[in-house]
Amino acid sequence: MVPSGLLSLVMLIPTAPPAVVPRLQRGDELTYTGTVTETVDRPGTRFRRTHDIQVRAFVLDRSDSWVDAAVLTTLRRADDGAVPVVPGRGADRTPPPPAARLDLVRIHDDGTTLLLVPPGPAPLRFAADTPVRVLPAPPLDSFAAFEFGMFPPHTPADGSGSWAIASTDPTRPAETWEVKGSGLVNAERCQKLVMTQQTPTWEAPRGGQAAWQRVDEVWVSSQDGAAHRVHRVIRQRDGVSPDVAVCIDVAYELKDQARLIQRTYDGYRKEIEIAYAAGVDLAPLLKNAVRLGPQPFVIRLAKLAPYLDETDPGTPYREAIRAVQRQLEAARRGEASTLNSIVTPPPPMGVPRAAPSSSVGKEPGPRVASPAPDFQTGAFRLTAARGRPVVLIFFMPGVETADLSLAIADGLRKRYGERIAVVPLAVFAPTSAGEKDRDRLRLSLPMFDGSAAVAAYAVETFPRFLVVDAGGTVQWVFTGVGAETGFLAREHIDALLTPLPGTVAPTATTSPPGPAVLGSTTRR
Repeated sequence: MVPSGLLSLVMLIPTAPPAVVPRLQRGDELTYTGTVTETVDRPGTRFRRTHDIQVRAFVLDRSDSWVDAAVLTTLRRADDGAVPVVPGRGADRTPPPPAARLDLVRIHDDGTTLLLVPPGPAPLRFAADTPVRVLPAPPLDSFAAFEFGMFPPHTPADGSGSWAIASTDPTRPAETWEVKGSGLVNAERCQKLVMTQQTPTWEAPRGGQAAWQRVDEVWVSSQDGAAHRVHRVIRQRDGVSPDVAVCIDVAYELKDQARLIQRTYDGYRKEIEIAYAAGVDLAPLLKNAVRLGPQPFVIRLAKLAPYLDETDPGTPYREAIRAVQRQLEAARRGEASTLNSIVTPPPPMGVPRAAPSSSVGKEPGPRVASPAPDFQTGAFRLTAARGRPVVLIFFMPGVETADLSLAIADGLRKRYGERIAVVPLAVFAPTSAGEKDRDRLRLSLPMFDGSAAVAAYAVETFPRFLVVDAGGTVQWVFTGVGAETGFLAREHIDALLTPLPGTVAPTATTSPPGPAVLGSTTRR
């Protein structure tokens, strides 16, 4: 039986001619377990705490030159197993839930590993142009929520035993790697790689200057190329004394390898994508939980409920879905402003990308060729506007996309006059905030409260443009905003006002992926 594992992560230095090492394949999963110990010894602050860590790496896809994998890191306080007994109640020995972090990575056959940040919703799309970022460097003064130590670089092709690579954090010095012999890990022969990274003053401390050192040891199997043991120690001096003020010790070993196929693979991938898409959707909302109020989070909790209510016990990656659920519940209570997302959000606005959607499955809201739901806000009612096209523009005042959305609305109104109705709808913020944006831009637009239409149109991303024809049917939907948005809107409006003989109005779905979409965000 050919063992599975991270088969492409390390190039071995053999004593005999190298054999062809099997590569990591779709469905391979590696499970690591260990501990994270944090020790702080500063004046007035002295403590030591330990977490149990589990890291799962699951391969989603395999291409000719890389694999895409999900990495789930869970941390649980080692001393959190018992909860104090409340007088008059029975003992509750249920431990608190672990902290969870879900990352997607691309592992190239040359050893390079990058963070994948595909936009949602599920099913996720992985391709050569999927956005990537460098792996984050672990913090120097506390434990990390993520773990990528099982992905060491390849040894150089020239067989040299020592080499340097740039840090993923440009403010830190280079990493120096060395081959330090070999040994047995759980009865398997492994090559030992050691990485040292430190400030220039670590070996010769200077008063008043902080210094730190990071040492990683990775034991890599000579049989299948998988990392079988990882040990990292980060030590930091504050510059007040030569003694170590902070020490972070991370140690874990490979405990299980498996290859999942068919329905088991499908179940794992489904829960990974649900958790990731829901986390991406939630990430930009956390800091504004109090301002947004409970409704956005109640909607999202309802979307996750069917997956968590299933009688099937699920996969190990359901813990990531539960982590999103806990964050949504905290946000609903207005307590999420200090929480960190369990995923890395896609690139920020201004970077070409597909528009995200909070929907875990289908795109929410009315679709092209379906009736536009009626609603009334102020003096405007959609059914009363029958007989001419209507442009609905859902936008959130006070954010980066508001100005361009309002400029497009104003341009359409000036171009077509009374032949169409242009309806800017402020959502997730007071209408007065939209009026301030309009006045600041010196535009002549009416402003409407969009809250009455939020539910009917399932508005969960902004901005969102809809063109409704004279008969009340949706002809165009676009999520996001960019330089091309106004042109596309005019194209559809012109077709409705002056259709060519024998033709029908063009249709389009929500914003496609690619450079055309310059900015689209989930509610912030």
